[in-house]
Amino acid sequence: MSSNSEIVHKFKKVYSELATLEKKIFQRSGFLIFKSHIYTIEELLNSPHHQKIFSITEKIGSDMHSWYAAGKLLDSEEKEYFSHRNSVDTQLQRLNMKIQTRKPTWWEKTKGPLMEFVGLVLENLPAQFTRKMIGKVNKILLPFFKKIPKLLQFKKH
Repeated sequence: MSSNSEIVHKFKKVYSELATLEKKIFQRSGFLIFKSHIYTIEELLNSPHHQKIFSITEKIGSDMHSWYAAGKLLDSEEKEYFSHRNSVDTQLQRLNMKIQTRKPTWWEKTKGPLMEFVGLVLENLPAQFTRKMIGKVNKILLPFFKKIPKLLQFKKH
C-alpha cells in the first residue's frame, strides 16, 4: 500500500455521508408553530446514507484484508485503518442515538390528536349531517391540516 493518506482518502466519503446524515436530523419545514421535521425517524434510520456508509466501509475492510494477506499493509497503516473504523463506528452510534431520541415539534405532537378529535366529532354527529359533511371535511379539512407547514413556509430566493 502507498501511504496512510490513502486510508484517509478512502474514509473521506464515509465522513461526508455521516455529516450529511447529521444535517438531516433536525431539518424542519414550516412556519412559526407549524413546523415539522422534514425526515421521519424511520426515514433517517433507514436512509441511503446508512447503506452507503456500510457499503464503503465494507469495501475498505475488504481492501485492508487483501493488502494484509499480501503482506502490503504496514503496522502504522493498520493502526490508521482501525482508528478510522472506530471513529466511524462511534460517530454512527452517536448519530443513531440522536435520531432515536429526537423530540417531535409542537405541530407534530398536536396535529395527530387534533385530526383524531375532528374525526371523533364527525363520527358522533347525526347521520344526516355526517353524510353531507364527512365527504367535504375529508376532502378539504384533513388535507389542509397536513399541508399547513408547506402553506406557511417562507420561500427563500
